[in-house]
Amino acid sequence: MASNESGMVRKLEAKDVILRVLLGLWALVIILPLIWVFYTSLKTNQEFFMGAWQLPKSMQWNNYYRAWSQLGIGKSFFNTVILLTGAMVLNTLVVALGCYTLARFDFKGRDVIYWYIIGSYFITGLNTMVTGYILMRQLGLLNSLFGLIIYYGAGSIVFNTLILTAFMKGQPKELDEAAYIDGASYWQTFWHVGLPLARPSLLTINVFNFMRYYNDFMDPLLFIRDPEKYPLSVAIYSMSQAMTYRADWVTLFAGFVIMMIPTIIVYSVFQNYITQNLNIGALKG
Repeated sequence: MASNESGMVRKLEAKDVILRVLLGLWALVIILPLIWVFYTSLKTNQEFFMGAWQLPKSMQWNNYYRAWSQLGIGKSFFNTVILLTGAMVLNTLVVALGCYTLARFDFKGRDVIYWYIIGSYFITGLNTMVTGYILMRQLGLLNSLFGLIIYYGAGSIVFNTLILTAFMKGQPKELDEAAYIDGASYWQTFWHVGLPLARPSLLTINVFNFMRYYNDFMDPLLFIRDPEKYPLSVAIYSMSQAMTYRADWVTLFAGFVIMMIPTIIVYSVFQNYITQNLNIGALKG
């Protein structure tokens, strides 16, 4: 039995039961490996090699300390925080200004600019990888967190423009006009009217930015050569390669868990909020 939105109880049909069973199995496929990684990170190396599926006899929480300090997870985590903060702030400013202009001002060539930006969404990342590397090299931004911040901030413009422009088009223009009547400039109207109204949509695109930047592997691997500047995604890969000689796998698993925690927290907190705001943006667009 199940309840609908009106509170009425309806009988589950066979297709509903099958769908829920399939979703439950899919959830187990995702969750069980995460659980295995977690309890493996609390073993000793001897316990891991004796039986990969056995539970630890005692919790080895010091594996996390070793992963943070000895494997350099702490340094890579700090690099990741700098990278994400800079890229998200840069992307937010550029996209917010651009989308506000496209959504609120009527000027010649506006639609051409908008569809040119959106059209570039169909160019896959692999096709821009070589040209992106050449451009970064010519600008002297290789092996630099600052260069990667610029690359990330520019790389998400297309998708975020699609979301934010649709949202800003739905804002009442009377609020802008009232601000102009009160003597506000274009910049003041954007900062005090347009930006606060777009806060839900800005939060949504920044959650997407976080997930993309945090989990990205190819771009940092391509542009960063100094291990001291590695973000977590590349650092974990480098450490896994080194484990061929060190064989300290439980510490590496502890590093995996540390890396997974931020994404799980962010997605769990903002999951419903993202879905709600995307629906609002779609209706307004």
